[in-house]
Amino acid sequence: MKNKFFEKKFLPIASKIGNQRHLLALRDGIMFAMPLMIIGSFFIIVAWLEAEWYQNFMAKVFGENWNAFGDIVYNGTMGIIALIAVFGVAYSLASSYKVDKKNIDGVPAGVLALAGYLIVNIMSTFTVDEESVSAWSPDLFSAQYLFLGLIVAIITAEIYRFFLQKKLIITLPDTVPPTVSRSFTALIPGFVIITLFLLLRYAFSYTGWETFATFIQEVVTKPFTILGSTYIGTLIASLLEHTLWSFGIHGSSIITSVMEPIWITNADANLAAVKEGKALPHIITYTFYENGIWMGGSGATLPVAIYMMFLAKSKLLKKVGRLAIGPSIFNVNEPIMFGVPIVLNPFLMIPFMLAPIAVLTVTYFGTAMGIFPHTTGTIIPWTTPYFISGYLMTGGKIMGVVMQLVAFAVAFAIWFPFIKMWDKKNLEMENASNNQGVSSSSSQTIQG
Repeated sequence: MKNKFFEKKFLPIASKIGNQRHLLALRDGIMFAMPLMIIGSFFIIVAWLEAEWYQNFMAKVFGENWNAFGDIVYNGTMGIIALIAVFGVAYSLASSYKVDKKNIDGVPAGVLALAGYLIVNIMSTFTVDEESVSAWSPDLFSAQYLFLGLIVAIITAEIYRFFLQKKLIITLPDTVPPTVSRSFTALIPGFVIITLFLLLRYAFSYTGWETFATFIQEVVTKPFTILGSTYIGTLIASLLEHTLWSFGIHGSSIITSVMEPIWITNADANLAAVKEGKALPHIITYTFYENGIWMGGSGATLPVAIYMMFLAKSKLLKKVGRLAIGPSIFNVNEPIMFGVPIVLNPFLMIPFMLAPIAVLTVTYFGTAMGIFPHTTGTIIPWTTPYFISGYLMTGGKIMGVVMQLVAFAVAFAIWFPFIKMWDKKNLEMENASNNQGVSSSSSQTIQG
């Protein structure tokens, strides 16, 4: 009865949430910046790896300022995350709509979103050689203003698609080249979008916030960041993610589309602190969750893969273990999710939810007490093998590996009794099936 209730009531709602176009656009748009974040992080790890022996060796070989390239690459990769996300989210959201059964070309929406983003942000005044220079602060391009960029992108895409769907555009004959036609198509919605953000800029200059950017930072970014940076906020996100996964819905995709901007912003703040030699302000970052809590994938299932590979007695789990061990090393656990299975399995849903919560608890409070190091803010691929990621995400600290060893032991202790009982149950079913087959075969021989 419970399964029927979830199938009829819960799954349709969860599926709608999973396919919600704005959440998908946030996820896909931020993914535009992911290659730059990973490449930038690689150079930052090379430049700022905190291992003393490494820094001393590199300084002797290449000179005292050998790692100056770290700042240069950072500014050109991770330093422009907000700009890339603005374009990516507006492009992805606009492209998800259709006009005359064809997907909208999202490129103009992305370009207009970039223009709107720069319009709402007021230039700062800097003094260079005793002369005043007006320029946009570099902070506006980084993850610090990511929420502002996402809001501008969504507003732009929605206005742009509205004008296209209502045919409130300049239409040129089919003989006109597409690039020219695209430019004229964007004129009317573009004029409205630019005017709107210009009015927003002037309107907020008469408020206590003074700028639209400050308003978003105070009213949206800070509360969300505080919530997503806490143990409780992350615990809730983990519970929602794994509840959705338990019913076969890609919970990671849904939850990270909401939480990723927060965790990336935290990572950027930690990275800035590393550069300045200050204490790292955040425990919860992008890598803390995606390279720490995702041990072998959602549900901290790496211990399950290892158990099945080396300890399982049933044929089913042995076979799944051989198939799953490779992907699990790189944090891909679909073979386990659907092969064991964990999805729609009330018995295994328990450790699937408990293990990541336990890992989060141990690593969070261990870091808060100073036992484990903070993650430095570098973005490494979520497919980086466990233990290697612990070393890299903490800036080359062995205690980062120790943290993951402790987390692995905790997850294994939670998973072990459940997966052992599930293995025993499968073995009993296989033996019963074999005995039934033997008895059936014997009776046929006697009758013959």
